[in-house]
Amino acid sequence: MANKLQNGGFLRKLALNSIYFSGAHLLCQSWVKGLGSILMLHHVRENPREDFSPNAFLGITPKFLDKVLTELALANIDFVSMDEAVKRISEAKSPTAKRPFLAVTLDDGYRDNKEIAASIFAKHNMPYTIYVAPGFVDGQADLWWDDLEHIIAARDTLHIDLEKGREEIDTSTVDLKNQAYADLMIYLTSAVDEDRQREIVRDLASTYKIDVAAHRESQIMNWNEIAELNKDPLCTIGAHTISHPMLARLSEKDAKFQMVESARIIEAELGERPKHFAFPYGMPAAAGPREFQLAKECGFASAVTTRHGVVHLEHKDHLTGLPRISLNGGFQAVRYAKTLISGVPTLMQNKGKRINVA
Repeated sequence: MANKLQNGGFLRKLALNSIYFSGAHLLCQSWVKGLGSILMLHHVRENPREDFSPNAFLGITPKFLDKVLTELALANIDFVSMDEAVKRISEAKSPTAKRPFLAVTLDDGYRDNKEIAASIFAKHNMPYTIYVAPGFVDGQADLWWDDLEHIIAARDTLHIDLEKGREEIDTSTVDLKNQAYADLMIYLTSAVDEDRQREIVRDLASTYKIDVAAHRESQIMNWNEIAELNKDPLCTIGAHTISHPMLARLSEKDAKFQMVESARIIEAELGERPKHFAFPYGMPAAAGPREFQLAKECGFASAVTTRHGVVHLEHKDHLTGLPRISLNGGFQAVRYAKTLISGVPTLMQNKGKRINVA
């Protein structure tokens, strides 16, 4: 599995480089670029130095973010908030615009968003939206995927109680650690439910003396920090459920509760209800048509996924199923960002379809 992921990254880079250096992203973008793009970020920090860093893709460096925004500011693109993005999509009358928009979003509410990223956005007058999961802030939920990484990193052998019994997993080398992480992620997101998923990781953390509370508190902003950031006119605070579950794996009642209650808690803390929402994980297995409809019923003006793509005219009928372009820690070159927002990879990935909301 680890080798498959590495090969997938290599092939994707090969495809993006081929598009960029052939000039296809410039030749075709006039009819495939759409109305604009929504960038997706998580961490903005220096790259982790560990050989075993399966979540490194969630972070980009401050230098790269600054460079991307510098280059895109020169590319005839309007930097807009999610409010303005929704307005432009809703009012669009043609498939493309002379000046496409660019919105920036960040998931989870990491402290580096405030301490590092905010000043870069201010430098470029770039509006940004941070999607907050109150469970992370209040300590009701853990950054379990990070915790799993720390558990595996600290051990050469892992003993874990799974549904079929106790297993011993060799994690003595970097390759074996990557394999173990990939296999366990599949197991935890498909073979057991959300509650059992968190229970397994918490039990492992307790067994191997990993302080998940300290880790979460060091990474996630508290309410005072979020409130302070909310005063920034460039910043919008959005909702991201309470505890960051895969909504598609929950009942309709529980999924809707996660959406509504997250917005209610944020409103109670900040004094205003969030209008924008981000689906946790956001791929088709985590959020589909049912979840898009629920977000609409909850009154959100927009909801974003992690489905790759630029925004097209047709998205005016799917404002709660919007695609994003990931600024991935493994693809920190401006040419990748330019190629992705050109819309050419979107058309290729969607097999010729302009939008993917099924």
